[in-house]
Amino acid sequence: MSTIWKFADSSSSQEAGFESASASCAAGYPYSDLMQKILALRGFQTEEEIQKFLFPSLEGLYDPFLMKGIPQAAQRILSAIERRETILIHGDYDVDGITGTAILSRTLEKLNATFVTFLPERKRDGYGVSAGAVRMAKEKNVSLFITVDCGITAFDETRQARASGMDVIIIDHHRIHDGRVPEANEIINPLQEGCQYPFKELSAGGLAFKLAQALLSRGAFEFLDLAALSAVCDLAPLGDENRILVTHGLEQMSSRRHLGFKSLCDVAKLKRSRLLASDLGFVIGPRINASGRLGSPDRALRLLTTNDADEARELAQALNEENLLRQKEDRRLLTQALGVVDREINFNRDKVVVGAGEGWHEGVIGIVAQRLVERFARPAVVISFDGELGKGSCRSVKGFHMFQSLAHCESVLEQFGGHELAAGLTIKRENFNAFRVKLNEYAQSIPPEVFCRSVRIDLEISFRDLSRQFLEEMSLLEPFGIGNPRPVFLTRGVRTRALSPGSAGKLEHVRSNALRWWVTDAGFTFEAVWQSRDPDIALPHTETYSIAYSPKLKSWEGVESVVLDIRDVKEG
Repeated sequence: MSTIWKFADSSSSQEAGFESASASCAAGYPYSDLMQKILALRGFQTEEEIQKFLFPSLEGLYDPFLMKGIPQAAQRILSAIERRETILIHGDYDVDGITGTAILSRTLEKLNATFVTFLPERKRDGYGVSAGAVRMAKEKNVSLFITVDCGITAFDETRQARASGMDVIIIDHHRIHDGRVPEANEIINPLQEGCQYPFKELSAGGLAFKLAQALLSRGAFEFLDLAALSAVCDLAPLGDENRILVTHGLEQMSSRRHLGFKSLCDVAKLKRSRLLASDLGFVIGPRINASGRLGSPDRALRLLTTNDADEARELAQALNEENLLRQKEDRRLLTQALGVVDREINFNRDKVVVGAGEGWHEGVIGIVAQRLVERFARPAVVISFDGELGKGSCRSVKGFHMFQSLAHCESVLEQFGGHELAAGLTIKRENFNAFRVKLNEYAQSIPPEVFCRSVRIDLEISFRDLSRQFLEEMSLLEPFGIGNPRPVFLTRGVRTRALSPGSAGKLEHVRSNALRWWVTDAGFTFEAVWQSRDPDIALPHTETYSIAYSPKLKSWEGVESVVLDIRDVKEG
């Protein structure tokens, strides 16, 4: 599958892209010309804008009392604590729900509240607010029922809880369908009508942090690491308030003061002193998620709330082992899903990959959907059927709003919820084919380039531009992630060099489908690594070629070197 190269400045041609960025940038800042061009391309023009972005301050966090529902929710919680009422925190089984529950648990613990927690199990409780949790709350004389990362579609469960004498506070960041919300006492969701909060893209853990901030003021900063993990793993855009939370959360997590995170870093052999957002997304997050995917998420919650070092080590080891089992199941199910794609998907007709299987593990179908997105550069829906009912996980690509596409298919779905890049659904088996057709009908209204593999290129440069000063400046752009991708550059006319005398340009296969070699532009030579899930990748046969890449500094035994993380290669 060919890849489209798109310049960040879409109004410029490939040749003009570099100059266009230069012309729009004011001079005089203490950064290299190349750094200034990148900042200009990302919309930062004034010194104030640049400083605010590069050095995010906790003082830049918005007042939590600006968010609709928080003033009343905070007052109700304080009232419950004063009257010694029992509070229940109902979270979700993924990283966002678990971290949000951990934030509220530790907040209530600081306030000496009486509370219990409930995290659903996929098989036993399904997705969303559990009717079983409402019954349990009634048995335990709970008078305040708080949801985190779920509840915005829990119309029946909210009514049941309130009919049982409980007040209900819903903390949920998911999209609101047709403006309808449950009849809760308070709802904390910046997307609801009438909410004037300036930033709308917080994760559920981020919303829990804002409530904690309302209750504890600066005391809530103790939970920045949890809020950061939530934002990164839930694919929240890393701009504005999320950038502040993740930057300072990573700094806090890097100190290893939190027993749970320290233990997870130990079992994962994550030794770098300064953790990156990618460490949260690909190392820490999957281990937290593993418990909720294959069993009970309570183990992960205990890890994030324990003050016992021995317990933290035992729990981290258990989560690490569960993650290994999850990876094994992930690989097995992906093989089956690819078989379904080969048999049933016509890529000339189908813009969205929709596959289903009998008894596929619900805990890993989301991961498999993401793998299909990465492989085919198209949205993917993976459904596990058990009898006449199926549960599905959906993952998308930029430009295809998954929640809106499911809303278009509402007539053939039992339930659905989520946001732009990820969602979930419940469907009857008899409606599966109609859903596939209807979803792909919706996709016909989306520009065709959305369904093509593409690489976004910031600037065209030569290897001489990769100075140490610039590479160090680039670290100020971190954390990288959704909404703030790592810069990608284009260099033309490069050649392959031998790995060692006599290897004559031979490529070294490393790990799965990665390639490692040395590349030169005749003036400078750098190591290049091309990570790819596509087993058919290869370098062009022409003598010179062009590469799209992100440069990184690598340190090995005290020696630093530049490595080019290759995104794509083309002839010419």
